Amino acid sequence: YDTYSYVNGDNMDLTLIQQNDSGIENKIELWHLDGNNNTIRWGQGVAWDDATSSTYSYDGDEGGGHYARLDIHGDNNHMQGHQTNQGSTSGHTFTSIIYSDDNDIWVRQQHDGAKSINLTTWVDGNDITLRQKGSGANHTAYISLSGSDPTTLNLLQQGTTTQSYSLSQSCMTLGGCSVSVTQGQ
Repeated sequence: YDTYSYVNGDNMDLTLIQQNDSGIENKIELWHLDGNNNTIRWGQGVAWDDATSSTYSYDGDEGGGHYARLDIHGDNNHMQGHQTNQGSTSGHTFTSIIYSDDNDIWVRQQHDGAKSINLTTWVDGNDITLRQKGSGANHTAYISLSGSDPTTLNLLQQGTTTQSYSLSQSCMTLGGCSVSVTQGQ
């Protein structure tokens, strides 16, 4: 938590859950989170059942060492995601920055190994699903989306080998844009 961070807005449903068996620090920095009717659910050491679930599971073996940061500054956004390790004390970072409205973002980074997502969006109405999965794999994704129309992005980086991706998109197409990336199995 940064001393300049604050949560502001009406009807915000903010749920932060951290589970840690190692004593290695998990950290969540809010930074700002502004606006009306936003729903933020973030878990570290636990896994949400799905993109809209208010229930989660805990496997009983969590190493910790996660880092998350959530900026939003917009209205009617739904941000949900989690980061889990099975005993390892390293891996996973997440950043955000949205500054737009009506986004539905579902992020998962699962089980051991270094993973990182750095997401920025400036356009309203995005439906983004990200997932990086795999034991010991180094997955990375830097995604920056902006434009005048909604973008739908699905990124899945699975497997146990190193994956990497960087996408910067300015979509001015009438009706929006859609991107889907799948890497290792």
